[in-house]
Amino acid sequence: MVEYHIYPLYKGKPLIPSVAAQREIDQLCADLWLVKRVLEEGHDCARSRRKTNIVEKCLIRKGKEIRAVVALVEWEDKGFWRVVHVGSTGRH
Repeated sequence: MVEYHIYPLYKGKPLIPSVAAQREIDQLCADLWLVKRVLEEGHDCARSRRKTNIVEKCLIRKGKEIRAVVALVEWEDKGFWRVVHVGSTGRH
């Protein structure tokens, strides 16, 4: 049986954006597949220590740094990654 997912998977769990994060993704004219790419191919760019269930990664694309922040949410026997923030800045 083939499983189909509406949301892209990161580390075996779906990436589900918060309302604010979806607005940020829309402003960048991006989608959740770009967020997945940032998380998988990007480097750790946390300015400070994050809790163990939070991942922050950055990826340089077209001269800009794209940052994605996700939090692992455990719910009953399942879990998912809540996309908390997606932003783009000029490369420093």
